[in-house]
Amino acid sequence: MDPEIYSEPQKFKHDRFLNQDGSVKMDFYKRGRRLKYYTMPWGAGTNGCVGKQLAINTIRQFVYMVLTKCELELCDPSAQLPEVNTSRYGFGVLQPQEDLLFRYRLKTNHKGL
Repeated sequence: MDPEIYSEPQKFKHDRFLNQDGSVKMDFYKRGRRLKYYTMPWGAGTNGCVGKQLAINTIRQFVYMVLTKCELELCDPSAQLPEVNTSRYGFGVLQPQEDLLFRYRLKTNHKGL
């Protein structure tokens, strides 16, 4: 982390990306100018994270296992799909504007699991 952008970059701060009111902090500055891209968790170019593909494949395997080994159901069957937050388009999975709660349990077959 760049010390010009983040105070105490080597120190873990759980609220580094939050404003005083708990909302997401979107304004970061360097040399007096607001940054458009203030975080790049995977890095880029020659500074790209060597573990990115491992992390992505691990997440894919987890999602596959949940979808094939678990029964999923909405906590509220009448719940509607929330709108998608398009402000983060291009950064991977788009987050919904609000939560959609569900419950899960392991699937069972005739032989136990």
